[in-house]
Amino acid sequence: MIKLTIQVSDIDTVIQIYNTMRIYTSDAKEGVYTLLDTISLQPHVSTYEYTHLEGTNDTWYKSSYYNTLTGAESSLSDPTHGSAPSLFHNITYPTEYDFDADEEIIIRKIRRLIGDNKELELLVIDKDALCDSDAACNHILSDGKTVNLDERGWPVYVAIGDLEFTSLYNPVVNGYQYLTFSGSLDTLSSGCQHDLTIWYYSFNFSDREIYEAYGDTMIPPNVPSNCVTQDHLILQAAIDLLENLIKQEAMTDGASIRDDQTTYDPSPGLRERLALVDRLRRQLDALIKESMRSCMLGLEGVLLD
Repeated sequence: MIKLTIQVSDIDTVIQIYNTMRIYTSDAKEGVYTLLDTISLQPHVSTYEYTHLEGTNDTWYKSSYYNTLTGAESSLSDPTHGSAPSLFHNITYPTEYDFDADEEIIIRKIRRLIGDNKELELLVIDKDALCDSDAACNHILSDGKTVNLDERGWPVYVAIGDLEFTSLYNPVVNGYQYLTFSGSLDTLSSGCQHDLTIWYYSFNFSDREIYEAYGDTMIPPNVPSNCVTQDHLILQAAIDLLENLIKQEAMTDGASIRDDQTTYDPSPGLRERLALVDRLRRQLDALIKESMRSCMLGLEGVLLD
């Protein structure tokens, strides 16, 4: 499986001439390209994603713009590879919130800046543990219906045997750490005949938390509101999130522990996070200076001396 991400640099101009994008594929960079599929172009949407189930790392792709009414087609793009997605392929559990394409781009940019890429985790609880009325399994709480995830995250696939759970209300996600089912797990598993399987994304911050941080971000000091750009807010949100994470880790895991055989010292990790915050601050300072200079050059008026 290969995922293509295609950026349309000037969608508002392109969509006046074309209404779809054509995807072509070939087994060789300079080979013969055949039509694979089409994607409808949308107003104000610059980023398009396409998943090729049969694609491999050796598959090449080109794209063009096409008008289904007139038959007009642009020239083909340069050949490119896609990327093999590392995330889950068959998501059935609902997302926490449906973000539009622009919001998802903001979230991805902030994730890259803070180094909080989603990781795919798997938790399987066998039927014997589901049957244990004393909740002996480390992952099942004493209520018999709440599962404790190994990492902070959000589920993408939850099933007991062939029974998939596809509602936000069953199970309910609590604090990105616990999944609480509507009934006891031994009852839901029909007499404990099946294992419980949970695929989930792990992270430090959820997509919603990241976007809320972006929305809560204060305008950087000394920058007039009419000079603020999206990049200002993205960098400031990344700094805010990292500083909160550093505070939390320093309070909960900041102590060094040493015994006769082992040593636990979180200092190097904390120092690296602090260094990352410093790098982001320098980027933001440089962006502020450049934007202020651009705003000043764009000012209109008469100097009275």
